[in-house]
Amino acid sequence: MATNILEKIAATKRVEVEAMKSVFPEGKMREILASDARRILDMKESILKGSGIIAEHKRRSPSKGEINPMSEVRDIASDYALGGASAMSVLTDTPYFGGSLTDLAVAREAAPLLPLLRKEFIVDEYQLLQAKMLGADAVLLIVAMLPAEEIRMLNYKAHGLGLQTLVEVHSEGEIPAVPEDADMVGVNNRDLTSFVTDLGNASRIIESLPEKAVKIAESGIRTATDMVELRDRGFDGFLIGEAFMSTERPGETLRRFVEYGESLRRAK
Repeated sequence: MATNILEKIAATKRVEVEAMKSVFPEGKMREILASDARRILDMKESILKGSGIIAEHKRRSPSKGEINPMSEVRDIASDYALGGASAMSVLTDTPYFGGSLTDLAVAREAAPLLPLLRKEFIVDEYQLLQAKMLGADAVLLIVAMLPAEEIRMLNYKAHGLGLQTLVEVHSEGEIPAVPEDADMVGVNNRDLTSFVTDLGNASRIIESLPEKAVKIAESGIRTATDMVELRDRGFDGFLIGEAFMSTERPGETLRRFVEYGESLRRAK
């Protein structure tokens, strides 16, 4: 995989966004949102008070290829809500992950009380408007993908829409770009330029994260034991996709993770 994959994705996204604007203008979207009375769910609070698991719907990925290409997001969302997820991550990128904006809308309908994260390569405020209109409660912002000033601007714009932000870093050097008022800070154990995964990455840099941040470990969490160990090291939440989606019943796998985590908590 080329080391400039993020630059390629960003360029693709900018073209994609401009095409969508020509079909559905930003002004029209803002008119619709002006009368939107939907209550935004508090993803941060749900993570802190619940299992901490952000369960992801993912059909495929650039690093793993096909994972669960025929999955029905409606069923997955419902099962995640029943299985004890604190939130759900919905991939809306089509070229690299096989997701869609429709997936986000369907997940919202299927799990009305479960906070939803729009997981996307966000490069434009227009994508934030889409996220709110289609039912997201939070959005992902990737520090490695954009200059710090753009991350701060998008974080500000997201808050202006009532959306929470999960700002993602991979290395200690990226931490200064995290806005002070980011709702959550995620540490991705997968290097998005090489797609190499190192589960120890999150543990190595947790001490450098903002002290008051809600800390999320992302990628490479394959077992409930991994999750519990990361919690012991100070993480509040865990974004988990492949470990669930690569099984026949993702919701049931999630439930076992939740039960194991709770059993260890009670034993301490």
